[in-house]
Amino acid sequence: MLAFINAKVIDGTGNLPIEKATVIVNGTQIDAVSAGTAAPDGATVVDLQGKTLLPAFSEAHTHFGGSDLLTRPGLGGRDMTYDYALNGAVNLQWGVTTVRSAGDWMPDIVSYRDDVASKRLHAPRILTAGRMFVAAGGHPLNTVYAGNEAIRDSACVVCDETTDIDAEVKALADAGVDWIKAFLSTINKMNYPHPVPRLSHKTLKKITGAAHKYGKPMMLHIENPSELEEALDIGVDSIEHTIGVGNTYFEISDALLHRLSDGKTFVVPTLSGIKAHDGTLQGAEPVYPHLEKAVKKMAAAGVRLGVGCDSGIPFLPYGECVHTEMALLVAAGLSPMDAICAATRGNAELFRLQDKLGTIQAGKLADLVVLDADPLADIRNTRQIKLVMKEGRIMVDRLLAG
Repeated sequence: MLAFINAKVIDGTGNLPIEKATVIVNGTQIDAVSAGTAAPDGATVVDLQGKTLLPAFSEAHTHFGGSDLLTRPGLGGRDMTYDYALNGAVNLQWGVTTVRSAGDWMPDIVSYRDDVASKRLHAPRILTAGRMFVAAGGHPLNTVYAGNEAIRDSACVVCDETTDIDAEVKALADAGVDWIKAFLSTINKMNYPHPVPRLSHKTLKKITGAAHKYGKPMMLHIENPSELEEALDIGVDSIEHTIGVGNTYFEISDALLHRLSDGKTFVVPTLSGIKAHDGTLQGAEPVYPHLEKAVKKMAAAGVRLGVGCDSGIPFLPYGECVHTEMALLVAAGLSPMDAICAATRGNAELFRLQDKLGTIQAGKLADLVVLDADPLADIRNTRQIKLVMKEGRIMVDRLLAG
């Protein structure tokens, strides 16, 4: 049993911090949270005077087999990535204990997820969509992945009007994926402004219907605000990106904001991913100022925003980008508390893991981060990580060992 005492606790619920709190960790779980309570007899006591304790962070949009460098673009499986070793370790170093893969190599990502869950590996817990549904000739297979055959065969389901969608979705569900992912995009990142084919509305409806039939939530990549409305019509559970590099339309109507704010659909704007690549597409106007404005409008309207980065593409460092994303959300109008809650409790709700993760409450898994400074005073203080715990096990220690 471990007792953290004298901590300033930001519990992830959005409530005011608990000052001089005691948090009891027993095995994998949090046993109790209270103000000023003495540590139980026999507990190992860690005094967090002057430090902040909060739920561990999560990343709602990653490609776990990717690379944040240009030395190995694309996606790879367990062999190509040295068993995802660097990507897993770096996430933990930055306090990220849960990630949702928005498309990765199969069956590697599922077997790796299961090895992590069985505690054979030290890494963030994984939720994954596995292979991605893409249009024949479309993004990203025939744009950023240049038609790579290995990526096509292991990370994509290439669709046209003759594809047996139900069978393809069932195969992924049977293989154990947690989500289903599809692309709605015509922007050609490698030969702008010439468009590429997209999946039809009818096909996307079939994919979403099959996903729900087999008990899987649906995530959809979009790059244009007009596609937000189509995503809602399709019935997806999570909308990724909102405004992509190369897009030329930026308006979100009040009627659309009202539909988005019904609480049923999450939007994961990936501010950090868009900002990192804005201005890199020759001939395309900057889009980040429009995305920031759109996020500000969505936040003000009560749209549920997920914290995801698109890590695994170049210039998006694993783990660290989550802190960049929170800072960008604050710059777009969220309070530091709202940004922290989005990266903890909010993402847990998006992942449908809110009964286990996302807040510091009795009965929840002990996924915790200790900070050396108060992130409510400055959101950049989320980077001052002293200790990371996942399910009661210390994964990163810059506090006790010193």
